[in-house]
Amino acid sequence: MQIEDDNLSGAAVLTERALTYLCTLTERDYPSRDEFLSRVKKECSRLSESQKSMVSLRNELFHVLKNAEKGKTVEEAKQNLKESIKERLQFLKEAEATITQAGTSLIRKNSQVLTHSRSSTVEKILLHAYQVNPFDIIVCESRPNYEGRLLAETLGESGIPVTLIVDSAASFFSPDLVLVGADAVTPDYVVNKVGTKFLASCFPTYVACSTNKFTTKDITIEEKNPEEVLEEPHKNVHVKNYYFDKTPLDFITGFITEYGIYTPEKVKSLF
Repeated sequence: MQIEDDNLSGAAVLTERALTYLCTLTERDYPSRDEFLSRVKKECSRLSESQKSMVSLRNELFHVLKNAEKGKTVEEAKQNLKESIKERLQFLKEAEATITQAGTSLIRKNSQVLTHSRSSTVEKILLHAYQVNPFDIIVCESRPNYEGRLLAETLGESGIPVTLIVDSAASFFSPDLVLVGADAVTPDYVVNKVGTKFLASCFPTYVACSTNKFTTKDITIEEKNPEEVLEEPHKNVHVKNYYFDKTPLDFITGFITEYGIYTPEKVKSLF
């Protein structure tokens, strides 16, 4: 399972990957219902703890676990888990398709769109929208792991011209909109790639994400490996390496969800 150490893929990709993995647990033999559910719960906890900021990952894993627990026998629990996973994967697929269409509607021909990090949902919007109305795309390389480079390469290989920039060069441009994904949305802020807060304070910014990323829980922004920023330690140099930041909801122009485009005020009312 390449989920725990995956610092390049977005929440949607890792959530789908985790659900698919969880389904493989039903192919094994267990001495009892409790043993099976204990194993599933252990895996749900391990995976969700490995990506603490990704609310959709935790929400979806424990949603299917709850349905599995309704089974009275080990076979019923297995069947419930498989059916629930199938249902949630279908929901995620349909949600992404709806979000792609809604996101496309925001992008005008010859406009300029900037994106930060590597959201699979944003990638699908950009790919689809470009076929409808060609426009200029600016991609921040998204340090420290440079996942933006991967997005730029994917778009370029699809025949779409892309301008790749270092994160701090965003101020050289005046995009018509900034399009980003999210790991979590709370009543107060959006958790996304560090640097999102700066972009949203400067440009019209839309967040593309399904509502399974909404949570009332406070998200802790963890420090990551300092060697990703500075390989060799230097005297009197202390590295602070954060992958994510918290962007106040009021900085966001709109949220592109599976139920339509929400204003920050509408999002706040859902909690």
